[in-house]
Amino acid sequence: MNKHIKMVTILTAAGLLLNSTPALTGHTHAAQTHSSAAAVSSLKKIDAKLLTEAQNSLKEVTGKSYAFSKAEKWSTGNDTGWTLTIKGVKNGYVNIVNNKVDTIQLEQKWADLQNTYKQTLKSVLKELNVETLPDSVSLYKYAGSGKLEMFASVNNHYITLLDGEIKRVMSTMPLESVSQDMLDAANAAVEGLNGISLGKLTKAAYVKGQDSNHAELQFEGDSPKTPVFINIEEGAHRITKIEVTSLQDSVTEYTKGYNKLISYSENKLLQAAIPVAKGVLNLDLSDYKISKDKDRPGVVQFTKKNAPSVNGLYNSKGQFYLFETK
Repeated sequence: MNKHIKMVTILTAAGLLLNSTPALTGHTHAAQTHSSAAAVSSLKKIDAKLLTEAQNSLKEVTGKSYAFSKAEKWSTGNDTGWTLTIKGVKNGYVNIVNNKVDTIQLEQKWADLQNTYKQTLKSVLKELNVETLPDSVSLYKYAGSGKLEMFASVNNHYITLLDGEIKRVMSTMPLESVSQDMLDAANAAVEGLNGISLGKLTKAAYVKGQDSNHAELQFEGDSPKTPVFINIEEGAHRITKIEVTSLQDSVTEYTKGYNKLISYSENKLLQAAIPVAKGVLNLDLSDYKISKDKDRPGVVQFTKKNAPSVNGLYNSKGQFYLFETK
């Protein structure tokens, strides 16, 4: 199961739309939190060397020394670890997996932020003609990539930086400014998912990314609790992402269906994905290669030489509810 336990809290707060979070992580955190074998609310239970390593890693990210207020032990499959709560910090955690620091996340007040981070964010805000400074900035670092992501929201702008470089800047859009061409493209995409209702448009944003610019649209879907997210590339009106949350497993469904989720063969998943991707992305995956993510059950990637790669998420019934081209 996914080893990054409590990351979802700050990441969903970092963007306007749910699909603006760093992708493909949110649901498995909740499932693992509920399936943890044990919770130990005492720092005395954890090895002192691990605590020191966690504190040193945290200081590398923040430039400050922090203490921990609680340690929760968990075990899932062959993986064991600890989630350390950072004392006095909102949404602050260090996750240890198999005796190694795995993820660091916290929300820092602007005054506590390192000067280098402040200067980077100020330069981005200057480009946006924004004079207001954010009240706080969320930081996230995953040992697997070694890269630091920062998230800040100011006025109607939501900024994501990766190792000091702009990854994306999302700005909210008035609903009436969304063109009919974009709405037509969204309606055509959802027709590829039989029985799924697009519903009314509820949120819209314009995103400047590293490679391209696009609109991110949120529709009500079957109900306000199960929205549909669609990203549409600027100009060509090409669908680059669709996410239907009504098809996503609940925590209970995920836990009960976990073994089935991981048992699906790559070929079976590819055959299930081909007609859906053709309908929603207008992309033929029949000659793509598929690979399941070993660390993230329910996540696959489709690749083809000299063609865009595609990420996909599927539920315990083998249904795909998210596609995103890269």
